[in-house]
Amino acid sequence: MFLTSKVRSAMRKKAKKKSEDMRDSPRFEVPLFVKSSSGEYIEHFGCLGINGFLFETEDVPLVGQIVQVKIVLHGMGMEIETKGRVIEVYQSGGFVKVAARFEEIPFESERMIARWLDLLTFANKQPAAA
Repeated sequence: MFLTSKVRSAMRKKAKKKSEDMRDSPRFEVPLFVKSSSGEYIEHFGCLGINGFLFETEDVPLVGQIVQVKIVLHGMGMEIETKGRVIEVYQSGGFVKVAARFEEIPFESERMIARWLDLLTFANKQPAAA
């Protein structure tokens, strides 16, 4: 079977996207409270992974900037306060998405995030009860 150049191009794009989506750990949606320039924490929609977080905002931070966040680990009754360095900023819909890698995170906080991610991964793999 011969593939047209359009089909080959689509296959390459799909393979590239799949390889770019390989992450160190799964990410799960979580509300993140990001410290604003005025010093107050503002809730943003976001995702949490083992190495960092991503959130949507209308503000545009600079790559390399440090952002301070509070993360509520639902189901564990914990709130973690930490910092992250902005590694990517890009436009998505009407928002700016900001990806940040953890910086200066205490070992215990990192351990609790890993535990929370493991619990959610396990819960998502379980079949629904009949």
